[in-house]
Amino acid sequence: MNTRQKGQDFQRWVKKILEDWGWIVHNQGLNHRQIFDRKTHELIYVSASQDIFGAIDLIGKKKDRKTLWIQATCHSGLGVKIKKVDLIPWSDLDGVQIWMKREDGHVDIFHLDNALIPPEFFLLGKIIRRKFFASAGSQWEF
Repeated sequence: MNTRQKGQDFQRWVKKILEDWGWIVHNQGLNHRQIFDRKTHELIYVSASQDIFGAIDLIGKKKDRKTLWIQATCHSGLGVKIKKVDLIPWSDLDGVQIWMKREDGHVDIFHLDNALIPPEFFLLGKIIRRKFFASAGSQWEF
């Protein structure tokens, strides 16, 4: 399985778990299209990322909650993902998160705190075996 397939599988997993927790979720999948290969003179299929604003993979809505904007990744470099997400002007009505799947299978969730100047990401909690464990001092509930 290649990296792109792993990422797509993880995005579908995030969508499913949020839906199980009562969220309505849009997953921005890949865009497939046919192009003409000049070397082989054949039509081939290619896929391209369709991230929202160039950084967001999923959007979640739940009654009386902030809109949830999620970057889902299997990549271990948090800094790269934060740089992409930081380019977007977020408001207090947005809940911005980066979900990172780790090698041992658990998922770390980082949340953007807009109250700080400048805004910063902090570890909100972990998901282990589909159960959310909040970090110390975290008030977030899914």
